[in-house]
Amino acid sequence: MEVLRIRSLTFGRVLVPILLVAALAVIVTGCGSDDSSTELNGITRVPPAKTGNLSLPDYSPQSGGKKVAVRGNEDGLMLVYFGYTSCPDVCPTTLADLRNALAELDPAQRERVQVSMVTVDPDRDTGRVLNGYLAHFFEPGEYHSLRTTDQALLNRADEAFGASHKLGKPDADGNYDVSHTALLYAVDPKGTVEVEWPFGTDADVIADDLKTLLDNNSQNPDA
Repeated sequence: MEVLRIRSLTFGRVLVPILLVAALAVIVTGCGSDDSSTELNGITRVPPAKTGNLSLPDYSPQSGGKKVAVRGNEDGLMLVYFGYTSCPDVCPTTLADLRNALAELDPAQRERVQVSMVTVDPDRDTGRVLNGYLAHFFEPGEYHSLRTTDQALLNRADEAFGASHKLGKPDADGNYDVSHTALLYAVDPKGTVEVEWPFGTDADVIADDLKTLLDNNSQNPDA
């Protein structure tokens, strides 16, 4: 098993959660199977999180606000990230790392992976804003811009992944801070969260896990 590689990055609020998750990753992945064909480098929860019948409005150009199921297609994966477009550091770094990881896949593998960002700041992140942001990292048709102003639905999405977010109190100019879980999730066609990567995980580590998961899904589509 490769030791989970996480860059040393300090961004205030998320530093402690990252360190805790990194420690958890070593513990959880260290207890896995000896079968190197199925071993993953990221965090694997026992039991895993499940998205169930969760679906969210997708404002990407191909969907135009229609709801999409938060799960992979057929033998593919949906990579889900909770964030917001005015995030100064964590979100753009994570999406850039994900872009680099996807570049390590071959074309057939890449076609089986969907990228979804769930905004935790829907008042500022309109569908157009979210699309423009994701277009800096991915090509049209490669991403889902998931946004809902229904707080109960957004909370349900948080709960499905074991994530959380919080909006701070607006200042005199109407600006406010946003706190959110800094994890990237891989969801299979049955809605099972197969693996989670903490903020700062190297792109090649993510790519290795994606290849393993896609391989496993091809060999065991009904597993």
